[in-house]
Amino acid sequence: MYYSPYPYVLYANHYPQWVMANHSSPTQISRQLAMPTNPTNSSTFPPVNTHKFKTSAKEIQNLMQQAHLLVDKISVSEQFAHDLIDAAQLSNKTEVDKLIASTGITIKFDSKYTPDSIRINLTENGCCGLTIILNW
Repeated sequence: MYYSPYPYVLYANHYPQWVMANHSSPTQISRQLAMPTNPTNSSTFPPVNTHKFKTSAKEIQNLMQQAHLLVDKISVSEQFAHDLIDAAQLSNKTEVDKLIASTGITIKFDSKYTPDSIRINLTENGCCGLTIILNW
């Protein structure tokens, strides 16, 4: 028996010679296991429709503008940043939400916080969302 200090990584030289003599070179994957190469599109997925995708992209632009209002207020106002951190650390959710809404955000949001960060999820019509994570 051969000892391997790394039991899950076996190299060819760890095997006895008679095993390697019967070991053939790497074989090709059998046709049953290989990915289908059918030239026709027999996909089980529905046809591609970009309308909803493009609508989500346009809505994300609005979410990003709303997020910019929030992060701009935090970066500019020392007092606002202090009040937001203080309310979050005291687990005062109503005050945190009131402060976030006071930045001018007009869309639905949800805030969660820990002692060292805040996570604000902005959502629009169920089509898309943007999450802002800020650490302090």
